[in-house]
This record gives sequence, structure tokens and C-alpha cells, in this order.
Amino acid sequence: MPFAPGAIRQFLLASPEILELVPDDNITTRELPDVIDGPFITLRAPGNVGSDPMLRRPLVQVDVWSPKIEILGGTTDPEELSWNIAALVGELIGRARMQSFRNATWKAQWTDGPITFVDTQRGPDLPLYRATIRVELKMTVR
Repeated sequence: MPFAPGAIRQFLLASPEILELVPDDNITTRELPDVIDGPFITLRAPGNVGSDPMLRRPLVQVDVWSPKIEILGGTTDPEELSWNIAALVGELIGRARMQSFRNATWKAQWTDGPITFVDTQRGPDLPLYRATIRVELKMTVR
């Protein structure tokens, strides 16, 4: 079965509505970089269910991160910006027709979120405003 977060990344990189808000280099299946100066999306797979090895239902978590407004600039609160981007991702994925990715096809539904958090692990002066959604893919391996 192909890497489900990679399938969502491919979908987001082909979505002009997302790329207007988040640069393609800021959409990853890896960890956050040391410097975040704009909205950033991380994708991971927290679970996968299904009894048929050819039909799986991987869950993909989409985390949208925004730095404080002094770094971000503009007038939109960074927590609201993260929320808006996460909600848009969920809407686009939920409305998408069947997608192809490597040796599989997938369709997804938005299952929960946005849920918001403020991450202060980098210190109280460098908070990251995070909004999380989860989508469940119905992935069929060909």
C-alpha cells in the first residue's frame, strides 16, 4: 500500500487554492523546520484500519502551523489563519473525486477538526498556532 500522507501531499500540491496560502516547500510529510516564517503544513498517518489487504482506510492528520503575527505579517490572527487553511484542506479533500496515487486510488472524507493548539516548545517568544484536521482515505490498491 502506498504512503497515504504522500497521496495527500500530492493532492495539496495540485490545489491552487492551497498554494495561494501555503508555498509548496511548506507542505511536507516530515518534521517542522527550524525557521517558520509563514503557514506550514505537516502530514502524518496516525492510524490505518481494514481487514482486506487491498482495501485500507488510512487516517491522515493534517497540521497547519502559523508563526506569531509579528513574524507572519498581515492582519489575520495566526490562529485564525491556521484554522482557515485546515478547514479549506478538509473541504477540498472531502469534495475531491477519486484520486490516483502510485499503485492505488483513493477518496477521502473529513472526519474531525479543526482543533486548535498553541505550541510553545520553541519558547514563549516563538509560539506556533496549530490547527489539526483528520481525513480518512478509502484506499484501494490496484
